[in-house]
Amino acid sequence: MRIGRRSAGLSYAELSERTRSISPGTLQRAASGAFLPRRDVAQAFARACGMDVDEITRLWHAAHRGSLGRRSADRSRDAEPRPDLVQDMRGLCTALKVLREANGAPSFRMMERRARATGRELSRSTAARVVTGKQAPASTDCLEAFLVACQVAPRDRTVWFDAWLRLQRHAVNARQEADRRREELAQLESVVADTSRGRVSQEAAVRMLRRAGFDAQERYRHFDAPWSVECVQCGSTFRLRLSDVVLTRATCPDCPKLIEHVREAWAELLTNPSGSLSRQLVRALRAATVLPARLQRDHLDVPVFVADRTTLRTLQSPAWHPALEEALRRHVRRPFYLDVLLVHDYDTMPASRNGNRHLRLAKGAGLVDSPLEISPPVKRRDATSADAARVATTRPLKPTSNSGA
Repeated sequence: MRIGRRSAGLSYAELSERTRSISPGTLQRAASGAFLPRRDVAQAFARACGMDVDEITRLWHAAHRGSLGRRSADRSRDAEPRPDLVQDMRGLCTALKVLREANGAPSFRMMERRARATGRELSRSTAARVVTGKQAPASTDCLEAFLVACQVAPRDRTVWFDAWLRLQRHAVNARQEADRRREELAQLESVVADTSRGRVSQEAAVRMLRRAGFDAQERYRHFDAPWSVECVQCGSTFRLRLSDVVLTRATCPDCPKLIEHVREAWAELLTNPSGSLSRQLVRALRAATVLPARLQRDHLDVPVFVADRTTLRTLQSPAWHPALEEALRRHVRRPFYLDVLLVHDYDTMPASRNGNRHLRLAKGAGLVDSPLEISPPVKRRDATSADAARVATTRPLKPTSNSGA
């Protein structure tokens, strides 16, 4: 381009006047060689200088292919396309894209011409879809035409054919496995279905979900469709499938983390980092055991098992609760209201006050093997009319708003 401008004896301003749409600065940058100009700019430059436009276009395509090849070599200088290592058809398309760039990145029109010259069919649109990963080669003939268009030697094509056949076998096996799984899920759904069509209704799905310890966050769609749920124990939200719930394979990913965080906070509490706990409280805490915690509706229940009555009397004081809450907030990264539950296997309070909740928690934690002994409720004697009259005569009457007293 610079030689053509000097031969024409034109300045960049005069070239700009001849092109009527390109500024002198753009023309100067196009001829500087610092970067590859646009094709229309190069053609307008050649037309204004009286040069051969077809030759400039051919040189531009060659420079474009060379720049793509250099960029590809810089990106994958140590990694050549390895079709024997691809795992799926998308990986095969990526390897074919790298192969095309490593062989000069011919245009799709050029690839079509090369394939047609050898008696093979490869359209420009097919080559473009293969390079962009939208479509894998549909047959070995299509793959061979692509390799011929990239000027791959015949002895180097066998590894590509082997990779394509291997991926085809994997695809067939995957489809068969998907069909078999679909049939198994249909049979399983028909077993637990509550409708005549063999489908699980919305109400039945919600009941199964709650029985497994989750609450639905969206409407039920399908037996094997992802479903947004909330864990009742830790309050985390995630997605699962009703089929996994029926097969007892649905677990909360955050529940083990919550239990581990509570244990870490408890271990930190035993070290008394702030020094706010007395020695008696620290000894009582070390004699106690923290049980698996539950986070329900922003309320964090931390059950603590107490083995003897002396420790229970010491821990009944809430003086150590702020220290535990401070340690928990450093480990549990979510807002909560702390509720400490003292669990023991003996009765120290009347049943009317706590409802034997400590016994139920101890039984649920596996700390009590014997059946729960719940004391019968105390029956209150009904007041007779004579007793009511006696109470009325002994107690002074309170004035009402209408008595005027």
